[in-house]
Amino acid sequence: MIRPYAVEDRPELENFLMRQRTFARMNGQSTETFRDENVADFEEEGTMSLIFREGERIIAIADLLKKHPVDGSLWLGLFVVDESLHGTGIAQMLYERLEKDCMRPYQTVFRLGVLPQNNRGRRFWERNGYVYEKDSVTNKDVRVHVLKKQLIRLE
Repeated sequence: MIRPYAVEDRPELENFLMRQRTFARMNGQSTETFRDENVADFEEEGTMSLIFREGERIIAIADLLKKHPVDGSLWLGLFVVDESLHGTGIAQMLYERLEKDCMRPYQTVFRLGVLPQNNRGRRFWERNGYVYEKDSVTNKDVRVHVLKKQLIRLE
């Protein structure tokens, strides 16, 4: 179900991103700009870009930076679940799997940025143990709320 992105996935990834109109609008972007920016991010070195499939269809994507060069934590740069699946509980299931299989093996501190107007997204992350840390601006000059999750490891 979760696997690394490969260049052969590009046409399907582009189609997936074009269907995410609400997320693009929330970013203040056209769907084309949203698509192009995120495809470019997926094809850049240094991140773990993942696709989630249900059968032959991409139902979600995620982009992880395993070790941030400044704070050393794992950053979840992008987690998008197909709009048609919002409200079904699939995002929760996919995130739990992502954290267990692709995040916990690398770090005990996770961070992500949430757009200030994305109240639904922020509630989702808070239900998953993330807490507000600070306001920040991304490398693309976008204002975000940084949320942090600290795991407690029992030795």
